[in-house]
Order: sequence, then C-alpha cells, then structure tokens
Amino acid sequence: MPAAAEALPTGGWWLPGRREDGLLAGLARYWTADGAPERVIYHRAGQEVARFPRGEARANPLIEAARDGDAASVELCLAAGLGASPGAAWHAAYEGLPELALRLLRSGRADGTGHGGGTGRGGGTGRAGAAERADGTGHVGAVDPADAVELAEVRTPPAAPSPGVPEDAVWVAGMLAFVAGGVDPTTGAAVGTWRWWTQAWHQTSDATGPSYHAPDSCYHGYAEADFVGGRPVERRAYLSSGRLYRVERYRPDGARLSERKYSGGVPEQEWEWPADGTVIRRRFHRDGALRVERTERDGELVGERWYDADGTRTVEVGPTGATVEGEPVERCRALGPGGAVVAEGHADPGTRGGPVGVWNLFGAGGAALGEVSFDGLGLARDERIGRSAHALQAWRAAPVPRELDGAEAVPWGRLGTFFGDSEEVPFLLKGLSVANPDAISLALAQLSHMLLHQHTIAEAAGPAFRYMTALAGRPVEAGPDPDPGAVLGLLELLAGIATRDGDPDAVRELKRIRADLPAGATEPGEHYARSGAEPAHHHVHTALTEAVPTWTGLAAHRSTGIRRPAVALLAAAPGEAAARALHDRLALEPEPGIRAEILLGLGLHEPDDDTLRALERHLADDDPLLRFCAALTWVRRRPSAAGPGARLLVEALRGGLDTDGFEGLYLGTGDPTTDTVTTLALLPPEQTEGLLAGLCAALDEVDPVDAASVANALLDIVFPTAAYGEGEPLTDGQRTVIRAIADSTNAWQFNVNLYEVLDVNGLPRAADALRALADTAPTAEQ
Repeated sequence: MPAAAEALPTGGWWLPGRREDGLLAGLARYWTADGAPERVIYHRAGQEVARFPRGEARANPLIEAARDGDAASVELCLAAGLGASPGAAWHAAYEGLPELALRLLRSGRADGTGHGGGTGRGGGTGRAGAAERADGTGHVGAVDPADAVELAEVRTPPAAPSPGVPEDAVWVAGMLAFVAGGVDPTTGAAVGTWRWWTQAWHQTSDATGPSYHAPDSCYHGYAEADFVGGRPVERRAYLSSGRLYRVERYRPDGARLSERKYSGGVPEQEWEWPADGTVIRRRFHRDGALRVERTERDGELVGERWYDADGTRTVEVGPTGATVEGEPVERCRALGPGGAVVAEGHADPGTRGGPVGVWNLFGAGGAALGEVSFDGLGLARDERIGRSAHALQAWRAAPVPRELDGAEAVPWGRLGTFFGDSEEVPFLLKGLSVANPDAISLALAQLSHMLLHQHTIAEAAGPAFRYMTALAGRPVEAGPDPDPGAVLGLLELLAGIATRDGDPDAVRELKRIRADLPAGATEPGEHYARSGAEPAHHHVHTALTEAVPTWTGLAAHRSTGIRRPAVALLAAAPGEAAARALHDRLALEPEPGIRAEILLGLGLHEPDDDTLRALERHLADDDPLLRFCAALTWVRRRPSAAGPGARLLVEALRGGLDTDGFEGLYLGTGDPTTDTVTTLALLPPEQTEGLLAGLCAALDEVDPVDAASVANALLDIVFPTAAYGEGEPLTDGQRTVIRAIADSTNAWQFNVNLYEVLDVNGLPRAADALRALADTAPTAEQ
C-alpha cells in the first residue's frame, strides 16, 4: 500500500485522485484495514462513473480512463489487473479504443490464448499478475510495482451459455457477454460485423461472482454491430426469439445519429440527432405507421405533428409564449379533411401533455361552433384530439338518459378509484350514452382507468357497474363484424370487472364467497371484505344476476364480437338462470371459439344433468379444442369421476391433443399447459401419482407468468390437506415436486408470486434450501 494512502473512518485506506477545485477525478484506490487491495473507482468531474469490482459490467474503470485520455489512471488500472480481464482487448476495441486494444493484444498476457485477448467457451480466465506487467516491459509506465492494487476477477462466464452461442465465441468479461467478431491485429480496431450474447445476471458478489439467469431465460437475446474504421455505424439488439427490438445508428465522427425501438417487430419509438443540433422524437402506431414527430432545439419546441394510421396529418403543435394558470403551454391546431382547422387551443408541453383551458371549435369553411373545456377528463393529446373536442361538445350538451336516474345522488366523492376523481363518474357514465363513438371511447378509457387495475376493482366500481349494466341493456343498433357497435367496448369493460380481467379462478372464489353470504345479511360488502374480496363485488354480483336477461339477449346477438363478452358475463353471473342460459346457448352457437368459451363458462356453475350430458357429448367432439375445453370443465366439476376428461388432459399434456386456439379464449389462462396442470391437480392423489413427472416438466414449459400457478397446483397434489411442517418426513412425490420447483427456471423469474405459494405451503423461499430439504428430510412411510 503506498505511503500516501489515507485512513478512512471505516478502518480501511484509500488514495484518491484530486483536482485543484477539490472534485474527485481519475482513479481512487482502496485497501482494507489490513492493507489488502479492495476496489478501484474512477471519477469524472466529481462523479463516480465506474468501479471494480461490484460495478456495472460495461462501466469499466480502464475503459473510462482510456476514453478520457487519462494516461495515469490507465496505468493504475493496468497495474490493478483490469487489463488481464478475459477479453479485455475485445472490450476496448468494441468501445472504440483501438490504441488500448492494440496494447493489450501485443502484451500477449490478457489471457494467454494468443487469439486477441479473450477466452473461448472452454478457456480459463487467463489472469496475469501485476508483477508480470510491472517488470520493465513498458506495459505499466511509471507506476511503481509497490503501488499495484491487484484485484480478483469475478466476471467469469456462466457454466451454461445462453442458446445460440457458438463454440469459438470469446468471453468478454467487461461486456458480460460471449462475442463473435474481429479485431485488426495491426491497429486494434474492431472490424466487420460483431455479434454478442449478453449473459444477464441478478446481482454480483465479490465472493461468488455474477448470479446468472439460466441459459433458457427469456432475457437472453443477442446484439450485432457493424464496424467501419474501428467505429460502429449501426448496432442492433434482438430478443431471445430473434425479433429485432432496437437499432442505433452513428455518424462518421462516432456521435449517435438515431435510435429506434421496436415492439412485436414493428417500430415503437425513435430518436434522431441531426447535425443541426435539433432532437427529433417519433412514436408509431401499432402497425408501424408514424404517429407523432416532435422536434426540439435546446429543450424548446420547434414543431410537432400527429398522424392517423393512414398517414393523414391531424394535429400541428407549435411554441407559444402563453401560459394557462401560470404554467407554460403549447399551441395545438387539430385538422380535419383537407387540412382545415377544426379545433384549436392550448396543451401542456410534451407529446403526452393534455389539453388545457378552453378550446375553440370550427366547422365547414372555418365557421365558429363554440368553445369546449376538457376539464375532468385528464386526457393526453393524441391524433384524435380534434374529434375528441367535437365529441365532448355533443357529450356535454346531451341529456341524461333515464338509465342513469339517481346516479348524481350516489356519494361518489366517498368512493375510491385507482386514477382520477370519482366525482366525474356520473359525467363519464353519460358519455357512454352519447351517439358518438369518440365520446364513448373517451368515457370507456377513463372509466377503465378509474375502476379496474391489475385484476382488482375500486370502490366506485360497485355502483358504476350497476349503471353501466343498465346502459348495456338499451336497444343496440349493431353493425356487422368486425364493427359490432359501441356496446362492445362497454361489454368488454363489464366482463373485465366481473371476471377480474378473465381470471376463472377468481370467478370461482367470488362465487363461493357469495354462496357463503348469510341470509338477511345487512352488510354484505363486509362479508366480501372478510373473505378477502373487494366489497364492491357484492354490488357487481347483484347487478350481474339481475341483468341475466340482458346477457342472454346479447349472447344471441348477430355480432360475434358482442356474443363473446356476453357469454363471459353469463359465466360470471351467479345463479341457475345464468347457467341455463349458457347451456341453451351452447346448442345454438355457430362459432366454435364461442362454444369453447361456453364450455369453460359452464365450469364456473354447478352442473345439472343436462349440462353434464352436453359436456359428455363434447368430450367426443370432432373439434379438438372443444374436446379439450369440455375435458377441463368435466374434471373441474367431477374430479371424483374424472376418467374421460382426465384421459384427454393427459393426452394434451403429452402433446397428443391439438389445443390451437385456446390462447385466445377469454375464460382460459391463455396457456393450455397451465390449465391442464392446475386442473389435473384437482384429482385425488392416487390418480395423479403416475403423472407427477410430466406435470413437473410443465413448470418450464409454460409462460413464466404462469409458473407460480403450476407450482401451486403441484404442491396441492402432494400436500392436499395441510402445509409442510418443519422437521416432518417427505414422501417420494413431495420430494419430486420440491426438487422440480427448486430447479425450475420459470418459477423463480417472478419470485414474488412464487414466494407466496411457498409461504402458504410452509416451504423455504430459496432454491438451495428447497433442494436441501428434498435431500435431507426423513422419508415418510408410503
């Protein structure tokens, strides 16, 4: 440790770099209390930009010092061993530092492999000691060997690389990636097209190194870069599926030219930095068509334009020195056919800034049509703002329909919402009755944000559901598919509230709570709350039941779009009348997808003999999707006599039954494997014993979001009556399931959900602890 090192209050030592103004700059070195090298941190103008170890992978002190031309810090980093990191020369070349890359290549000590400062997948870390690099060869300059801070390299490659990594790829520790590319041995410049596979990790530790995701993790994609003259001209990033999700382009001087992000393979957002100093941001429609383009210079708006999906310009936004209520605003002009201005007013700054103040409306030939305020809606501006302004004028002028009688008297202010002011609910409900699709769309969007969020409903959803149900029962002028009329959006929102966004397990539990409601209960909402549900579900169930005739009529509508949510509402509605309506509709429904929904919906009701006979017929249906859905409902309703249905589900689990189309069903989880496993878990244990291996394999076959549900189902099979108690013996089946959960990749990706499942079953929250339990617990008598 250098004599100039200073003591730290913690008991360790450090030797900082300083500037005359007192701000930290360059490399600061740290030692433990007994003088052992601990870490190095690189500062730029008083700010920490990189540290090693415990730092972000790509924030490397050696790289940052070389980027700044800080020769002294570069030498100290090399003396500390950072140049011996696997693939250090490749990392330097990737970062556009050919001189450093060439120096590392020529040293021949970066890894000892002789192929450019990296290690292949089978190579070692190739560390070289500081003493070797401080022996007068010129590699460390004027740094005294006694000043070296030799640090251990912890960024070793994972035992199993992500899929697609070729055998000759080089492990580059500074990028936490395997790299296939080229470095010019005469200049140190990156050349050609590089491809690399980043190995994502949860956390780092000095002792154990990075904790990597398993190689089949959804986080593992790959990236590419095209280099010309040692500089990147384009970088591309891909998801593990191979789908493009980001492209970056660069100017010849190395400055960024543009960045575009993709979703589902189509453009989502884009930034461009032209040479004139402006910044252009673009957003796109779902089909990739340009939606909005905003240009700024020095943080100030130059201009903004919005476009419909067909490319028609609909809004222009420009700067203004005006303020509204003391806040700066921008000027918006909404355009109609032919580019005529149809609405004009102010909006908050930024592409998501909503309209504020009073807007002026115009008709044909520029005729003034009055003014309108957007107060109470909380809108962000978009390409439809002109149509919204005109719709809002008609909305405010419309009379209150009789279906909303009494809505104003509800004490909305005392009822909670997720977003927005509950006092606006009566106005939003009225918007659903206006004969204007833009008004209905606005009202539905606001009500959805207020009342339904992440499968949970707000207090205000109870009375609001009753009034929305009344509006859904009005006569509907429906058009042909795919535009079944304005009622479709309302039905979809009602179905989302009634089913917790299509969660059949939640529907079953809510119905159980209602069935347990004591007769004559004066506070039914409290009963729901004591049972773990939102009190508003009492109002929802009451309205659902009273409106069964409405749902029955809509389930027979000529529009496929309307029939589907109507069937879901009949499935969610308590009572025999709703079940009978579903059964009757099954005999008449022509659309196979909706028949499949009905078969699943019957599983949310107590079956009568007619329903069971209908299910039995569909177990032999020519359509495999209908057979599968009938089997799910058969086993769910008759687990003690599950034979015919269980055989079909086992066939599906083994890949022998085509379940194509199940992913689009509203009353399924979206994953047929998840539904199969959770349904088979309802069988008596003696019937599932021989299925455990296949059911456990499903843990890593389902979507990671569903893995916790599958784990829960598996634990229900092996712990059918009570949770595990510490010190208790385990059966072979229990060990099999516990090991499968511990070894699963999917189950731990959304670990908060898994923790809840493990807690309920009395099991530890760590994979290692689960494995230890499975290996060491005494054996239960079989």
